Amino acid sequence: MLWFNKKCEVETKMMFASDLDRTIIYSHRAIEEYSKHEKLELIAVEKREEKEVSFMSKMALAYLRKLSSMLLFVPVTTRSHSQYKRVFFQNIAHQYAVTTNGAIILYKGEKLVEWEEKISKEIRSSSVSMQELKKLLINYFKIEGELRLVEELFIYYYLEKGIAPELLLEVTEFARKKGWRVSLQGRKLYFVPKSLSKGSAIKFIQEREGISTLIGAGDSLLDDDFLKLCHHPFVLSHGELNNYPLKEHYYVIEQAGVKGGEVLLKSILSIANKANS
Repeated sequence: MLWFNKKCEVETKMMFASDLDRTIIYSHRAIEEYSKHEKLELIAVEKREEKEVSFMSKMALAYLRKLSSMLLFVPVTTRSHSQYKRVFFQNIAHQYAVTTNGAIILYKGEKLVEWEEKISKEIRSSSVSMQELKKLLINYFKIEGELRLVEELFIYYYLEKGIAPELLLEVTEFARKKGWRVSLQGRKLYFVPKSLSKGSAIKFIQEREGISTLIGAGDSLLDDDFLKLCHHPFVLSHGELNNYPLKEHYYVIEQAGVKGGEVLLKSILSIANKANS
């Protein structure tokens, strides 16, 4: 369920666009990987079949709640629409959300049809179809994992084990020639049409709302699409993106895991406080 703060109805000049998984929310697997030995006071922010599956620290949640009252908070995720709906943020206000790696923009819980029509045309004109790419991957590469579809828009392998670097490079170049991008996030190897990006969706919202200052946070290559548009871009050190050369003005949160998400939100709250002082 989405919740909205009446303060967001007034003109907002500052926006915080944030990736979700392994940026501000953390699954059991991510906690085990990055925060296993830390003392954490966790609060659930996602349930699947009544089971708590993703968390934020109590302090991070408090920071985010404060931020959402000061600026326009926009969750940005590669998750499908149905997967995103499981995240509830403990009723923290937000008017917009971007799901399915930019294919869907939600405004007050409803899909913006004008955006979906626009992006569908761009995908058809710049990439081979998902069905064709799927066949090519199966025929030319031996990738050990389950191949899954996301709302008939893009695909990913849920890997059985890690993928060899040389195979990843080969697959990435192959997909690029077909108009698709590749991103490895944990055990998920994503294949996304090049026209489908979080950046274009965030730019659309920025222009629609007249945003003058854009703050962003993420951990993967797919997040760089919108981070490069930001005046204040933040990257989590434990993520895929930090393994690549970053632009000079990018700020890396060195603390990994749940505590890294906490440091991130505290840093952004400091920016918002300075802007309002």
